[in-house]
Amino acid sequence: MLDRNSPMPLYYQLSEILLNQITGGSLKAGDTILTERELIEMYGVSRMTVRNAVEELVKRGYVRREQGKGTFVASPGVQRGVARLTSFSEEIAAQGMKPGSRLLALRREPATGRVARELQVESGAVIWFVERLRLADDEPLAINLSHLRLPVGVTLTESELQKEVSLWTLLARKGVTMAHADKTIEAIVADEWASGLLEVRKKSPLLLVEGVVYAGDGTPIEFHQIIGRADRYKYHLQVAR
Repeated sequence: MLDRNSPMPLYYQLSEILLNQITGGSLKAGDTILTERELIEMYGVSRMTVRNAVEELVKRGYVRREQGKGTFVASPGVQRGVARLTSFSEEIAAQGMKPGSRLLALRREPATGRVARELQVESGAVIWFVERLRLADDEPLAINLSHLRLPVGVTLTESELQKEVSLWTLLARKGVTMAHADKTIEAIVADEWASGLLEVRKKSPLLLVEGVVYAGDGTPIEFHQIIGRADRYKYHLQVAR
C-alpha cells in the first residue's frame, strides 16, 4: 500500500506497485491495467497521481497506451549486453524470441566523410552498404545501417540476405569474422522516416547505437548505425571497480 509519510512521491510509489505486479507475473504482456477510476478508488489518490504513475511506466517501456482501448502491459524489452560482442539475432534468440530481418537496401557505393574515416579507407573507395529492418517476433525493433569494408572477392547478394537473418553469420561463412567493437549510445527522437519503419509516433524516443567492428587483426570491417525503439530496446552494462 501507499505510505503517505514517505518522502517518495505517491505517483512513484503507485508506479512501483504496478511494476511489481508486472515483473512478478500478476500482469502479463497484453493484459490491461486498471482504469484511472479504478486506481483512484483502490488507492485513494488523485487523478493526476494516477496519470503520473502510468506515464512513468510508459516512459520506462513497461506499459503502452492505445487510443480508445486502454493501457496494456507491453511486451518484454530486448536487452543487449555491451560486455560481449554478439549479433542482434543472437541476442533476440537468447531471449526466447524469433529474430527477423527485412532487407531495405543493398548496394556498392563510394565511402566518404565519416564512413571512410571509420573504415580507414581512402575517400571514394568502394564499400558495401546494407540497410535492414530488424524484427523480434515479427515486430519492428530497429533499423540497421551497415557500411562494410569486405576483403577482395567477398560479395553479397539480395537473395543471401533475404534467406539469412544474421549478416554476421553470412559473413562468417565467407571467412569474415568479427573480433571486437567500439560503440557509442545516445538518445534521439524519431523523424518521419524512422517512425514509419518502426511503427512509432514521430518524435518518439529512440536509441542510436554507432559502432565500428574489427577483425582479429584490427582491420575495421563494419561501421554500423542502429536506430532502436527505446520502449523495447535496452542495453545492459556490467562494470567492476
